[in-house]
Amino acid sequence: MTASYINLDLTLYASFSLPMFKKDGDCWIKVYGYGAGTSICVDGNLKCHGIACSSQFLDYVTGSWINKERYLEELEGLAREVVEGLIKEFYCLSISASPWDTFEILTAAFLSRNTDFHKNTVRWVKTFLRKLAGPKRVSSDQTVDQIAQAAVSVYREFKSYQLLQFMEVLDKLITVARMVSTTSPSATRRNLLKVKYLGPKVADSFILHSGLDTSRAPVDIHYMRFLKRSGFLGNEYIQPRKSYCTTYDCSTCPASQKCVYAYTIRLFKNLNGFTQTTAYIMDKLQIRRCEDVDESKLKALLDAVTTNF
Repeated sequence: MTASYINLDLTLYASFSLPMFKKDGDCWIKVYGYGAGTSICVDGNLKCHGIACSSQFLDYVTGSWINKERYLEELEGLAREVVEGLIKEFYCLSISASPWDTFEILTAAFLSRNTDFHKNTVRWVKTFLRKLAGPKRVSSDQTVDQIAQAAVSVYREFKSYQLLQFMEVLDKLITVARMVSTTSPSATRRNLLKVKYLGPKVADSFILHSGLDTSRAPVDIHYMRFLKRSGFLGNEYIQPRKSYCTTYDCSTCPASQKCVYAYTIRLFKNLNGFTQTTAYIMDKLQIRRCEDVDESKLKALLDAVTTNF
């Protein structure tokens, strides 16, 4: 795979997989979770070294698991026009996901609520995974008591309310994460939304970034801005509500016609996740195309949040 088709720095910057990696020069090393110790290097070509170097692993890490060109054929009208433009301008961006690290992804999504993901969440999750498992071990090998002890230790170090709430619902998060392989994305979403403190944005972030469904996208402030700016959204639309989402699927929900979550699934189908991720990158980094990326600035930011753990 040639590096011209993927900016791994940019793709991981937008991913809940980021806390499991560290940056080392032109390489990304998987430090925690499935395939720990495996490195992916970008130097003209994409090169993988380590025990997890299968085509499937590389597809998920780099975002190649999302077939943008094929999924684009599903879209119509303005939605197709807008997304085709995004694919053209952000050819270097995709969604890095990991279906093998469901608990780690869910932990990162849960701890991202109401805080700076890159400044705080990445640090909390990396510290938690280090205390929990150490390099080259997977959290699924640990008992609930071992995971709880690591969570307590991280809370004592950082004292954030997100970590306090994480400790409170930890057993339920573990249960849902370990059931993912035997339940549908819709059932997983409902199970997640039954967890205290956990709303639709976290549930949909988890489903997307664990590689379960590319049509699910978290409705965050960045996506709302993009939808309004692109002419898709009027004042009549509402954000997804936990009370509805725990009771209904979108197909039977009385609010689905005016719910932004259901609406974007209908609009963008299997490219909903990519569209939301692109909106996040555009808003967060204030760029409009791959060529606008300040590589040195992005590298410095990623080095700061991934190399000190």
